[in-house]
Amino acid sequence: MSGHKSFAVAGAGTFGAYVVKELLKAKAEGTVNDVVVLTRVGSKVDFEGARVIAVDYNDKESIKAALSGVDVVISAISAFVLNVQSTIAAAAKEAGVKLFVPSEFAGDAESARGGFYAAKGDLRASLRAIGPPLALFYTGVWSDFVWNQFLQLDILSGKITVGGDGNYPISWTSRTDSARFIVHILTRLPRERLENSIFRCEADRKSYNEVVRLYEDKTGKKVEVEYIPASVLTERVNENPEDVVSYIQLSVVNMGLGGKPDNDLFPDWKPAPAIDGVPLA
Repeated sequence: MSGHKSFAVAGAGTFGAYVVKELLKAKAEGTVNDVVVLTRVGSKVDFEGARVIAVDYNDKESIKAALSGVDVVISAISAFVLNVQSTIAAAAKEAGVKLFVPSEFAGDAESARGGFYAAKGDLRASLRAIGPPLALFYTGVWSDFVWNQFLQLDILSGKITVGGDGNYPISWTSRTDSARFIVHILTRLPRERLENSIFRCEADRKSYNEVVRLYEDKTGKKVEVEYIPASVLTERVNENPEDVVSYIQLSVVNMGLGGKPDNDLFPDWKPAPAIDGVPLA
């Protein structure tokens, strides 16, 4: 056991809500004593069994007060406002928080270069300088999230767009299974094993083309796939560094977990395969 009993989650939206739910399960089992959810002022969030505290993410003192007595802060802040993590980390340090989990997840941003991930690298270096110690988690692509219109992967429309030729292997994990893995690691491993460490999990490894074929076999529906060469995506990103969709498409081609999955640290994990996360209707 890590000895960490009090957890705070900053951001309870796309992924944070899943982490909160798993922490509340751990609380019901007696592994966790306290779950705090930090939200923006005006947000309407309710988790039975958690303490929901509205904070100003630009005000260190506001965050510091909310983190009193917290052992671990898990940031699930949106990718579009990652810089507020510096304020959260500074507040956490002063509040006596022992471990900080930044909003990384997805692929191995440690080895990525350029654009959005270069900014994440600079932020990560800043967080390490601020303290508390970091624990990084790379979960692969969220299999139950990416099939949406914004990422040009709306599979229910019958047409998707992917970078490259679609044959490169991708690490997939659903948000539920990602949250289960993260909470297990944070509550079960010794503190010294958690600090300044990287953990990777992978539920499934399949290419876009393989997942599409599984979808077609399962539903009997054909999917039109448009392939954009990595060279074209690179040109788009170089011309417009704020082209988030092209950068994500390119990063999926070039960026994996960055190492062997640590699934063996959670023998009873048994995550769902990638196809289970694809919407059928």
